[in-house]
Amino acid sequence: MMNPQSAEEMEGRLNAHRELMIDFIAALLAGDQSLQRFTRRLSEDASFKDHEEDPGVVPGEGIAIANKAADEIRSILEAARARAGAEDRMA
Repeated sequence: MMNPQSAEEMEGRLNAHRELMIDFIAALLAGDQSLQRFTRRLSEDASFKDHEEDPGVVPGEGIAIANKAADEIRSILEAARARAGAEDRMA
């Protein structure tokens, strides 16, 4: 059974998928160096930090969406690395 997601969580996940698809297709169209830049950006995006100066402040909706997008990118990146590692072991 799936857990219900808040609107911010769903929006963050959808934003992450959209940005990944746009960046990935653009990198494929541009060639090898662009794919390497895409991979670096993906790792950077997955490590998004909210830079909260005051830990007592409740994060706003925008931060919640950005954090969920970063979580989703990190999850996708981890799954991709695991699959690539499995394919390397099988080769």
